[in-house]
Amino acid sequence: MEKRTVALSIAGSDSSGGAGIQADMKSFSVLGVHGLTAITCVTAQNTQRVHHIHPISVESIEQQIDAVYEDFSINAVKTGMLYSDEMVGCVAKKISEYHMKPVVDPVMIATSGDNLSQKTFLKTLKKELLPKTYMLTPNIPEAEMILGKTIKTLEEIQNACKRLHYLGPKFIFLKGGHLECDDATDVFFDGKKTSTFSLPRIPLGKTHGSGCTLSALIAGYLALGETPLHAAQKAKTMTWTMINDSFQLGKGATLLNQSLCIHDAPPLCPSNDHFCVWLELKTMVDRLLLILPKEFVPEVGINIGYAVIGALSPDEICAIEGRIVKTKDRVLRQGRLDYGVSKHIASIILTVMSIDMSMRCAMNISYSKENLKLCRNAGLTIGSFDRKNEPANASSTMEWGTKDAIVRLNGIPDIIYDTGSVGKEPMIRLIGKNPPDVLRKMQCIIGKTGEKLRNHYKAQQN
Repeated sequence: MEKRTVALSIAGSDSSGGAGIQADMKSFSVLGVHGLTAITCVTAQNTQRVHHIHPISVESIEQQIDAVYEDFSINAVKTGMLYSDEMVGCVAKKISEYHMKPVVDPVMIATSGDNLSQKTFLKTLKKELLPKTYMLTPNIPEAEMILGKTIKTLEEIQNACKRLHYLGPKFIFLKGGHLECDDATDVFFDGKKTSTFSLPRIPLGKTHGSGCTLSALIAGYLALGETPLHAAQKAKTMTWTMINDSFQLGKGATLLNQSLCIHDAPPLCPSNDHFCVWLELKTMVDRLLLILPKEFVPEVGINIGYAVIGALSPDEICAIEGRIVKTKDRVLRQGRLDYGVSKHIASIILTVMSIDMSMRCAMNISYSKENLKLCRNAGLTIGSFDRKNEPANASSTMEWGTKDAIVRLNGIPDIIYDTGSVGKEPMIRLIGKNPPDVLRKMQCIIGKTGEKLRNHYKAQQN
């Protein structure tokens, strides 16, 4: 029988389904974590405003927590909306009783601007809950309310982390999305060292449930055994992706795509440049899947790689871990985009970059005489190599073949192909500066013929 990691959310219910307990359960589910709940409040709210808050009795909250701890081995706990000082005191007591290490999201104000806590909440939070907190995840307004100080700069965020840490939490993850700057920069503090995580700001306006989602993902990653630093970093990138793929259903704030596949989450990127390479490649792959006829997918599948500027090793090339494959019904991507996951495509890119550092992207498609003719008709330059001529001392077929084609053509072509050999599928490879460049070339190859292939395939399905 399958074993599942378990996490508990102690939070309020959101009738719009975008925040609170509902957001937490969706976030746990994305990570493959089984979610338990202890509901503190039932709210009547939507994407525009909070209409009503019905607090659950302290006795009921205690019984919910007792019930799940009686039956489950719980790996992580997250708290959200606690609303009153009585609730804070009750949860703080249970944290001590069950030796919890909670991720505390100090929910005080909804995205709509409505209050989600009573006036006495803050004093009890600081006195009873923060000293028992494992990781505190406030946004800037929440940190300002806790500290009684304004925060306007990154330096002030870093100083605020230290002051918040002094109040008792072991780790601080202060979200900097409210700062007016190009990137959304969050700060993690472990009591000694400060780390910053920056991702491009998404110009969507207000999103509903981003704070709940982030803290739930952190708890989920902690339950799965991640370190606090990596849990925070992974949760940030996952939340960023959910915001980037958000949708408008109500009349107010957008809703995060909390049902996103884990394979769509960014990898742990050592720099913002790595993240931007990942994002550009993912955008291209998503668009490619909308137009790609299965006749262009080889038996071994398609891989696409994109290198960071100045890449010198496969670890600096982002590619598809499991390739693009064809099924009976469709073309789909299997596996996530990550660095260092493709040997062949990385070898091609690094070889090309050794000649021209601006040529950082490549992908493979199925070889056929018809597909090669489409490449010629698209006006693309074409080079090739013959595997029979590969020297016995060649360290890599892809490195030797790519270089051989370039030397014989006296330049880097758009296309490099080979007709295969025993046990080796023939292949066409597209070379370009970046994912949009390779996608444009692929669109030229597909052209009207590709449109006919897609229409023919759709007719077969119907």
